[in-house]
Amino acid sequence: MGQLGNPKLKSTTKKSILCGVALSVFAGAAIAQVAAPEAPLKLQTDYFGYAAGVSARMSYSDNINLARDGLEDDEIIASTLLTGGAIYSTPRVTAMILGDLDFSYLIDDADFAVNQNVGATSTFTAVDNWLYFDLSGSSSRQLAGDNARFSGNINAGRSQRVNVHSYNASPYIFHKFADESSMELRYRFSQVFVDGEQSLASLFRGSSLNDSLTHEVIARYDTGRKNERLRMRFTAYGSDTTEDGVDIFPDFEYRQGSLSADAQFALTQNFALSGAVGYDEIETNAATALFFDDDLLSGFFWRAGFTAQPGPRSSLRIEYGERYGDDFIDADARYQISERLTFSAAASRSFRTRAQSISTQYRTTQRQTLDFADRLREGDELSARSVIESANWYANSLNFGQAQTSGVSVSDNASVALTGAYDRTELSINGFYSDDNFGYRQIETIGGGIDLRRRMSRRLTGYGSVTYRYTDTAFDPATCQANPLIFGFDTSDPLFDPVMSCNDLAADNGVTNTLIGRLGASYNLYENASIFVEASRTERFAPNPLLEYSETNVLAGITLDF
Repeated sequence: MGQLGNPKLKSTTKKSILCGVALSVFAGAAIAQVAAPEAPLKLQTDYFGYAAGVSARMSYSDNINLARDGLEDDEIIASTLLTGGAIYSTPRVTAMILGDLDFSYLIDDADFAVNQNVGATSTFTAVDNWLYFDLSGSSSRQLAGDNARFSGNINAGRSQRVNVHSYNASPYIFHKFADESSMELRYRFSQVFVDGEQSLASLFRGSSLNDSLTHEVIARYDTGRKNERLRMRFTAYGSDTTEDGVDIFPDFEYRQGSLSADAQFALTQNFALSGAVGYDEIETNAATALFFDDDLLSGFFWRAGFTAQPGPRSSLRIEYGERYGDDFIDADARYQISERLTFSAAASRSFRTRAQSISTQYRTTQRQTLDFADRLREGDELSARSVIESANWYANSLNFGQAQTSGVSVSDNASVALTGAYDRTELSINGFYSDDNFGYRQIETIGGGIDLRRRMSRRLTGYGSVTYRYTDTAFDPATCQANPLIFGFDTSDPLFDPVMSCNDLAADNGVTNTLIGRLGASYNLYENASIFVEASRTERFAPNPLLEYSETNVLAGITLDF
């Protein structure tokens, strides 16, 4: 382990890690204290920082199975939550791990449950400015299908969730030349495992979850700043993805190759025209070929727009284009409104499996962690918060009801966020939109949330949040009748009736609106010990009364930080 050059570094990074972990829906009650303003880190040699906490809790739910009205069953739960994270950095290795591990015992059901939400990312330097190796992984419980039931209680509706484990490994060559241009040659292997035992655990028939495996190769050259006005990036990309079917469900397979050229032409110091042109060649196989036409997915693509940097604290890129047979917007924006308040937004279009999408979360984080450590060693004074929050992407996913489902989709995604951290107050406002076309079904999701924490006094902190998620799952019953295996039906069953089964499945889909409110308070008994109490209420509204449910959960406990 590296030696701490300054005792304050450990304390500072510990507070930074706690800020990131506190975003998690698991740890929201346990770590409710608002951290003091963080000092920037300054690193000249090795560094190790960590944070850890343990929380003993008791809770009560009036609808543990998230059943509809009249079928509720209450439950008392005793649990222990372990939460924390660590950062380790040397000139050759930079690594982070963050997450939560909850052990719960449902007293009335006499059932023991484990809930995990853990992620790690690391990057290794073999040869400076030449050879690197990235390794990442995560394990979490996610929804088994887009219309699966969820609430503010991690133990409610357990039959609606599955364990999702992922990892990816990527050796690559990266070299920055003296003229500021750079080149990258990368191979990435990534795999996602969904527990087979629970992959069909959904109250809605027809759901299936598959493992997913991808091989990727990337070659990229970036001109950087060698030309004062024109910056170009040339990319060659290839991938082979297989989503393995379980039991009776078929495989989804596709291969993708693309060539692209991105460009920015500066008209002024703060404004540039930007865009890209390229060509996709996509080959669908197995079940994927039933629902996508290779000729529509393949072909030339383009996007065009502008990039602006109105000030030193803001950046904006908006581009409109066409890809995978339809138009789309590709954009990202960031505005540091003040030292403590930040706005960000993004939009994109992709063709991928739902399971494989979680691996893409690490791609920017690994480069960011490496750059972060390098800049510290060069003498910069930096905050660890942004890097930690980026690595801690999974902490927010459950608030939005992140779901796993089978198939390959053309997906349009957009997100927006406003975050603020003040001396006594922390604020987070998030919104998102996604439209996933799987060929045999289409899923539209809209949601967002508000999270507020306020330190009332030196010892007392209050917090609350509101989360909303709208989902519309739609499919053509005729497609279901023609391809019942894709929808999870066993056609070998002598009692199977495709018309009746598909019509029943259609009744279990449609529009749902889920609203979760949470309110709580934490009181600091000693420097590292606090007690807390909170209550949450979940309501799902739907045109179909069979899809509706509600739950009230009350939680109290004590937390020790180390």
